[in-house]
Parts: sequence; structure tokens; C-alpha cells
Amino acid sequence: MNKIFHWIVVILVFILIMSTSFLVYAFYSDTSDIDETLSTPKVANNVVTKQPVYICPMHSHIIKNHQGECPVCGMKLEAVTHQHAEADAKAEITLSGLMQANVSLSTSSVERSTLWKYIETLGQVDYDRNRVLDLHTKAKGWIEALAVNTAGERVSKGQLLYKIYSPDLVAAQDYYLGIFNSTRMNKKLLERAYSRLLLLGITEDIIKEIEKLGDSIDILPFYAPFDGVVSSMNMQEGSYVVPEQKMMTLSDASNVWVVANVYEHQIDWVRSGKWAEVDIPALGIEKLEAKIEHIYPELDPVTRTLRVHLSLDNAENIIKKNMIANVRIYGGGKKDAIHIPESAVIRTEHENRVIVKEGNNRFIPKVVKVGISTQGRVEILHGLQEGEKVVTSGQFLIDSESSIKEAILQMAQRDDLSSNEN
Repeated sequence: MNKIFHWIVVILVFILIMSTSFLVYAFYSDTSDIDETLSTPKVANNVVTKQPVYICPMHSHIIKNHQGECPVCGMKLEAVTHQHAEADAKAEITLSGLMQANVSLSTSSVERSTLWKYIETLGQVDYDRNRVLDLHTKAKGWIEALAVNTAGERVSKGQLLYKIYSPDLVAAQDYYLGIFNSTRMNKKLLERAYSRLLLLGITEDIIKEIEKLGDSIDILPFYAPFDGVVSSMNMQEGSYVVPEQKMMTLSDASNVWVVANVYEHQIDWVRSGKWAEVDIPALGIEKLEAKIEHIYPELDPVTRTLRVHLSLDNAENIIKKNMIANVRIYGGGKKDAIHIPESAVIRTEHENRVIVKEGNNRFIPKVVKVGISTQGRVEILHGLQEGEKVVTSGQFLIDSESSIKEAILQMAQRDDLSSNEN
């Protein structure tokens, strides 16, 4: 068994060595490409006026505009005054067709057209908070009967929810009947007593029944004010309830919210009243129309996103709370915009660059200023012209080679300046 394992390991190592050798051979198969790549770099002819800079004698790529020490070796930086290339000047790279094929290099044209502001994000279904009602008793008492037993049950408008016995409710009924049956009825007092019963949650129909019976109802029924779902239940039959206690929550699910997150740079694209499309993957539902109803006033400090509420019709009550939704928000278009594929942009800490193809084999890095980013395209505010070709695959290899050549060029310029000074 150990011998078999030993031979398997040997075979795998052999395959790995052969694969690595093949890749190295494929990449460096054309030695003329290497010679071309390492040839004397060409730089843009743009120059600026003479000004002193401070360079490390050992590390030529350490260039500062003030005195100090090299952060690499600690040597004192030497002052040099000379003409230097502009900040966006980069060494030109030449690659043959074979080398371009070896690195799978691809390009795309710079386009000018309308760039649509498009946000694709995830959302989660929640109840419309404008259609949620917390039920409290207006007078302390005991739940004598409960018609709804668990959260999640659907109720219809006018359906019995519970019955309660409350001495305070009985006393309010007796007070009303005392005025109502009085031979010298005081109309103002009667109106106050009537309003008090309504405020205590007793409906007009029950008040009419009290007037008809001529007596108070000890155990009063309470009914659902609208169609909905019992989203929470905090009581049971026999419970003692007080006004401070939330007994249950009713939610109207005929219209729901989809809560979506929008990134910080997309905030200007979102406005209340704008329409969006919503998909519910769990139900196989696509392209439901929704409208932005509410935008939160502040960003989440952790995710740096803004929450947006979209109103979505749910008349058939098939969309459930906490379902995941795919959301597409359309923020309008930006006309006459110059844009390129997002994959063409090389983003660094200090700047954004692209690799521009000039002719068949020449490539030049350029610094660009980017605008909005949407649907895999990036707006270019400065640095490119319509019709130019940018590298979308393999650009990082070219940019690295260009940076190396630029460092060599700076070192050569420093040596030339030093010899001239001597």
C-alpha cells in the first residue's frame, strides 16, 4: 500500500514539473520579444520646468520633493535639479503579435454614448410599516376568550380576535347608560360619555347593542380592524393584560416593502417615486414593478450603504416576509459620455491608469480620471478620446513592465545629471 502511495506522489510531482516547464516555454518562446521588452524605453516628450528633487543614491525609485532619509536603506536623499517627465508620462512598451497571443491580450474601443445609471442589488421583504398595527387594551382586564391562537394566522376585517372582562369597561358602559336613560338628558355629557366608549375601543355597533339591551356587557368582544396577518402574539387565554402591554400585532400584507441597500457612490441615482424591477427567485417571479417609497437619512457606518424601501403590491399574499429579492433600480441616463469596460481600469492608491494600444505592437499607459461606474462600464472624464483602444486583458503585465522601465529611465537620467555636474 505504501509503495502505491509513493508512486502516485512521484507521478504527480512529475506532472507538475512538466506543466510548469511548458508554461515557461510558452511565455518566453520568442526571445526577440524579451529583447524588445527590455529595450531602451521611450518616454513622452512632455517636460516641465527645472525644479529640485531628492533621490536616494541606492534606490533610484525613491524620489521626493523635500529633504529626508530613504525609507528603504536610511541613506540621506541627494538633491538633483533637472527636467523630468510629467506625472502621467510612462515608458512605452512594444510587444510582438506572438507575445500578445501568449498573454491572451485583448482590447476594446473607447465609446461615446448614453451611459445608463443602473443599480443591481439585493433586497429583503418586510411588512409595510405604514400598515402595521400594535393592539393594546385601553383598560386592564382578563382575556376570557381568544379566537386567534398563534402568530402567522390570517384574519379578515371584522373577525373576532378576543374577548375581555374589564371592570373599567363595565363602569364606562354603566356611566353612559345612566346618562342615556336619564329623563333629563344632558346632551353634552352624553356626547362625552359616548366618545369615551369609542376611545376605549368599543365600536359603534356594540354601543347600539348596549343601548338596545339597556344594560352593560360584562365580557366585551374585539374584532380585527382590517385584513391581515397576526405577525406577533403576546397573550393567551386567561392572561391579565394592561394598557402598557402589546397583546398582538396585525400586519396588512397586501402591500409589502422590499428593503434594499445602495452603495455610497450610487446615492445620487436614487429618488423617491422612481420605479424599479424586483425578482423573487424563491417563487420564480420576475420583473415585478416596485416604487421607491422611502430613503433612509443616513448610511450604515459598517457597510457604507444606504437603505431604500420599495413598495411592492402583494394582493395575492404569496410574497412572504424575509424573502430575498433581486432589485434593479434605473436612475436615468448620462448622455454623450465617454466610457470603457471596467476591466480596463488599473486602480491604484493614488491614480487610475489604462493601457492604450497604439498601432499593432505599441502600448502606452495613461492616467485617467473616472466618473460613474455602471453595468460593467466606467465613464472617463479625462485622459482618453473616442475611438482609442484600451487593453482589457493582460494590462497588468504591461503596466508592471512599464513601471520597471520608468524606474530604469529615472536612474539613467540621474546618472547623466550626476556626470554633467561632475
